[in-house]
Amino acid sequence: MEIRVQGTGKGTFVPDEVNFTIYFKTKGNSYEEVLQEGIYHVERFIEEVLYQNDLKKEDMKTRNFVIKEEQKYNEETRQYEKDGYSFHQTASLVFDYNKEMMAHLLDSISKLENPPMCNIHFSIKNKEACRRNLIVKAYEDASKQAAAIALASFKTLKSCQKVDFTPFTTDYISPTMLTSDNMYMTKGNHDMIQAIENTFTPEDIVLTETLYCLWIAE
Repeated sequence: MEIRVQGTGKGTFVPDEVNFTIYFKTKGNSYEEVLQEGIYHVERFIEEVLYQNDLKKEDMKTRNFVIKEEQKYNEETRQYEKDGYSFHQTASLVFDYNKEMMAHLLDSISKLENPPMCNIHFSIKNKEACRRNLIVKAYEDASKQAAAIALASFKTLKSCQKVDFTPFTTDYISPTMLTSDNMYMTKGNHDMIQAIENTFTPEDIVLTETLYCLWIAE
């Protein structure tokens, strides 16, 4: 007798990693102007944020780097016209979850002359271990279901012959997200910094893994 069951493993995990996404943007009249100014602000970030918080230049990874010509629409001529150039650089910064360090980083960023926009997510460092945990739970769930069906059919459960699973596409990301906009990141905003240090806790990450199992009972 073949028994096909769907096992589900569900787990709740505490975020232990901080992911900063940093957006540098500068606009100017010429390519050379925005390039020089953009690089200047990135270097200031490295000097005044990374180094001041015991981080290295190599800890910040560049995801995207673009300098492009901007255009604006002229209502009178009904045509697009050149509107200078813009510098865009996106970078990522990942470190072990430490809310004091996170608060100090935000404080350092807020004091910059031209602070970049930031999005902050909270994730799991050892993703593979989390997935293994979920798969074990899903297999145990499938085994219990198969055993119950075999018992109800007056059969003896023998072995699992086949296991399939859907590719795991769930993000290992907490629903909690911070942005420089919703934190009102202004110079000297110590109330926000103290709030993060004293009361901030990101929401746990809930993940689910599903296995499809074929069991044999006799």
